[in-house]
Amino acid sequence: MRKDGSTHREIRKELGISLGTASVWTKEIIITLEQKKDIERRRNISAFSAARRKRLSDLARTNLAHYREKYTPEILIEKIQSFYIENGRIPLKREFNMYNEFKRHFGSWNGAVRAAGFAVNPILFANKFIAKDGHKCDSFTEKIIDDWLYERGIAHERSKPYVGTKLTGDFFIAPRTMVEFFGLAGVQKSYDAIIQRKRDIAKKLQLELIEIYPRDVFEDKRLPELLRFD
Repeated sequence: MRKDGSTHREIRKELGISLGTASVWTKEIIITLEQKKDIERRRNISAFSAARRKRLSDLARTNLAHYREKYTPEILIEKIQSFYIENGRIPLKREFNMYNEFKRHFGSWNGAVRAAGFAVNPILFANKFIAKDGHKCDSFTEKIIDDWLYERGIAHERSKPYVGTKLTGDFFIAPRTMVEFFGLAGVQKSYDAIIQRKRDIAKKLQLELIEIYPRDVFEDKRLPELLRFD
């Protein structure tokens, strides 16, 4: 076999012997340059051929099927509806770490929300909302914050400019406090850059900057902690 140009590994496989034994038995045999080139060509053939990839894929589907949780469209819709009942709002896409499942069944996250019987999530920046004091808010969450301040008698202004810039803050509370709802933090790089710019400007202007994120309003309910003005 070695004289015919077989490798030590091919001999081992064919005869059921160890690689060392195959090497010792054939150490005196010299193969030709053409045989070496042929071995190199065989070595460069991908071990994962299309047929082997398909076989491994089929095996994975069979062997892992028992452990994979099956999500039907009905189960996914129920998850959205249950979240709404428990939290009083539609979940954000990032709160369900299974976006591919929703996309596979409904085409997109918004498609799943509509299938569950809701309008597309207004939590971030979709519609204008009017707070109880008449302030126009850019999102439902900003309305929650505005109403929270109004109900506690905390005077505040909406869309207050940062002095010397074109940027505005969500809420200004005299004498030197700016309250920002950063609803898209971590979602858009350009938005994150604006957050950092506002931090730098607030520091330069000697403003107290209170940063509020979706989790602070809904999951952790930290408004009383963040908006304390004793």
